[in-house]
Formats: sequence, structure tokens, C-alpha cells
Amino acid sequence: MEYETISKETPEMKQLISGIRNLTKRVRATAQTHRPLFGGELYLTGREVCERLFLSPRTLQDYRDKGIFPYTQIAGKILYRLSDLQRILQENYVNRRGCVKMQINNLTTFKL
Repeated sequence: MEYETISKETPEMKQLISGIRNLTKRVRATAQTHRPLFGGELYLTGREVCERLFLSPRTLQDYRDKGIFPYTQIAGKILYRLSDLQRILQENYVNRRGCVKMQINNLTTFKL
């Protein structure tokens, strides 16, 4: 029986190692950006909310304490439902003319 020695310097091994490194990078990138859905909903951490909305952690806590941002707390971990944040932003959108759309008792009013 004849054996062939394979070293790291052979073109085949270099190609294999390069492929494994590329795959490892892609798996890590996917793992960092992947967010599992719970009941079809996407949840964000406080850090993610702060990064997306350009808020400080203290301001986010203030919004949470005042009931502006709803949240879920599981074993001390606070999560924010993305759909809730999108709804709040949409409801409080101010157009170019400074007209604010407000919801009061299921009635839509406009305040200048």
C-alpha cells in the first residue's frame, strides 16, 4: 500500500483551507445578524434599539419608564418588539409643514 504525504503547502490544501476560512467568516456574519422570530415577531435588545434610533441608554430607559415604548422582560432581559417601535414612529410622524397626526380615543386629529 502506498501513502501520499499531504502538506499545507500543496495547492489543494491551500484551496481547502481558504474555503474553510471563507465559510467560517460567512457563518460568523450570519450568526451576528440573525435574530430568531418569536411568534412571527422580531425582538430587539436595548442596544439594538439605541443604535437604530440614535438614543442613549438613559433616554431609552426614560421612554420605557414613561410607557412610551412597550417592552417584554424575560429573566431580567428587556426586549422590544420591532413592530411596536415601527407603529410608534408611524403614529408620531411629523410632516414637513409641522402638522402632527394624533390618535385620541380612536379619533384621528391633526394638530398644528
